[in-house]
Amino acid sequence: MKSLISLLQSILLSIFIGVMPAVSVMAADAPEPAVQQEVVADGQEVSPVTVTPPVVEDTLSAEGTGHGDGHDSMLSAEKLKDLFWRTVNFLALVVILVKFGAKPIVNGLRGRQDRIREELDDLTVRRDEAERSFVEFEAKLAGMEKEMERIVERAIAQAEVEKERILADAEKAAEDIKRQAEAAVQAELEDAKRLLREEIAEQAAAMAEELIVKNLTAEDQATITEQYLERVGAVQ
Repeated sequence: MKSLISLLQSILLSIFIGVMPAVSVMAADAPEPAVQQEVVADGQEVSPVTVTPPVVEDTLSAEGTGHGDGHDSMLSAEKLKDLFWRTVNFLALVVILVKFGAKPIVNGLRGRQDRIREELDDLTVRRDEAERSFVEFEAKLAGMEKEMERIVERAIAQAEVEKERILADAEKAAEDIKRQAEAAVQAELEDAKRLLREEIAEQAAAMAEELIVKNLTAEDQATITEQYLERVGAVQ
């Protein structure tokens, strides 16, 4: 890009250098403009009057004047010749610049255009990628929200199941404890009954032994035996 700018600057500078001498020559050969002056007459309107510059009369003779005119003609021819060659040089310079400089300029402009197009294409690709990434991120975010909802619902369901299991286990444990307590009470009651029967039997035996020792009659022995049997039957 810098080389392209330098080349354009060189072309403009060359054109300026080639044109300025021609402009200077034309300005030098141009006649001096007439000067308009206003003449005021008594009782008349002001009217513009064109005044030409005074011609400086030469004190030389007619021969000298003729020689001066020839010299001016020579100078004019030299100026025209100089202008011609300057124009030729300028045109040659323009042809050279167009022939050898146009292609680099066009190539530079085309390369710059290609680079700009590539940058635009790259920016377009990046923009599309950013848009796709944004859409994917939004989709993932929505999926994460749904996944979080599913996780919360699953956790709540698992908590309910665990709650029911714990309550069922507690109920079962309470039933087991109740059954164990009832079994223990029943066992203690059976033990108490057994001990009571044993104690009654022992007492009956002692009473019978005591009566036998006192020489009970046969009738008394029969009565005691009946009473013992009645007590044993009542306990059972």
